[in-house]
Amino acid sequence: MHEVWPAPDTLLASRYRLVTLLETGGMAQVWRAADELLDRPVAVKLPAGDTRAGHLAWREARLAARLSHPGIAAVHDYREAVRPDGSVAPFVVMELLDGETVAARLCDAGGPMPWGEAVSIGTAVAEALAAAHAAGVVHRDIKPGNVMLCPGGVKLLDFGISAAAGESDDDETGASFGTPAYAAPERLDGKPAEPATDLYGLGVLLFEMVAGVPPYDVDTWEELAAAQANGPTPLPETLPARLRELILRCLDEDPLRRPTAAQARRVLARLIPAAPERLTIPLPGRPPTGLARVLPAPAAGPQRSPMVRRATVGAALAVTAVAFLAVINMVGDSQHEAEFAQPPSGAPTTTAPTGPESTPPPSPPQPSPSATASAPAATLTVDVALSRVRAAVERGEDLGEIRPDVALDFMNLLRLIDPDAEADLTEQVDQLTRKVRQRLNEGGITETQATVLQRRLSDLRGLTTP
Repeated sequence: MHEVWPAPDTLLASRYRLVTLLETGGMAQVWRAADELLDRPVAVKLPAGDTRAGHLAWREARLAARLSHPGIAAVHDYREAVRPDGSVAPFVVMELLDGETVAARLCDAGGPMPWGEAVSIGTAVAEALAAAHAAGVVHRDIKPGNVMLCPGGVKLLDFGISAAAGESDDDETGASFGTPAYAAPERLDGKPAEPATDLYGLGVLLFEMVAGVPPYDVDTWEELAAAQANGPTPLPETLPARLRELILRCLDEDPLRRPTAAQARRVLARLIPAAPERLTIPLPGRPPTGLARVLPAPAAGPQRSPMVRRATVGAALAVTAVAFLAVINMVGDSQHEAEFAQPPSGAPTTTAPTGPESTPPPSPPQPSPSATASAPAATLTVDVALSRVRAAVERGEDLGEIRPDVALDFMNLLRLIDPDAEADLTEQVDQLTRKVRQRLNEGGITETQATVLQRRLSDLRGLTTP
């Protein structure tokens, strides 16, 4: 019998044999272990301390068991072991992950990471949070140490202080408040658990990834109170304006003014830079063919879509294409602003039109029928056709007719398309067309939106056919 319990080679519940201690925290130990029944490696989390720690382990297992998402570390089992003194030690068996946390990445770098990489990681975390919130679970401890960068994608860890949405906070000790630098203001007021708390944590996570330190770089609650009186650390001026805006909205002291996880994911996904020749981080929630492109060095400003790179034939056609692009860009900006707009109390709401062709924004003045007859529809360019496909995907997601992870899959595949690569364009369009049919069969997109996308892709493919 080992004097120190637990120790390597300890067998728990006649099944899980401890191998190596991976991490020790204030409330638990995490061990690498072997599941001798199924012959697989697992992670075992053994709570440390009093009965409350054991209760939190049970709650973590119960809440995490609701979640099934590739961006969330899976919980396999909950069991109880008997210590040498006869007391009961509950433990949670989890998926064993290979990789490093964002905290470790920042520590190794000795400063901030490229904003493109931060945006990709933030997109994956927001997607995982959207799934958790849809299942009624609030994580309440989003921080760099709980985000793992794995070969297969980004994983959200440690639901140890999570709670059901709307659950009252009866912790008078503060043990479940998390780390001071990452705690949302409403947590200190004892308000019920709400998804907006995780969005504050996402804001702090993004802030630290792009600035190298959290907005309030403190270790204690007393230091936090003093730091808040002086204001947060400023964000780098070189960040894209929309990224800065999103981070500040997530950090808003009023939970009602923060975006939802789905809204944050959409904004972040649109900011992911396209750099096929550089480092990639696979995002969860979709097949491995979709990769989030990551820049290894920060850009000097917001990324702009390469929508006007191809020269058009004839001055009149060029003017028409530019006018059309201007309308699309204005619509994109208005859609972005609407994502965060808070309607005034009692303000009437409008219902978005639906239907197979419910996408088009106000279009430029149309020529007369006679002019149309003499001017064929050759004004459509590859760049314009691509932007129409992107707009259809965004519109379908906003209407709830394209599942968020499916929309992200489509958008990442669209980012891989180079309008100047004539030889590959047809094959890439055909791949997207097959993907639409596949997602329709899986239930990730409605028939209406599948029809819209297929028409848009058909128009694009027609431009690639000699």
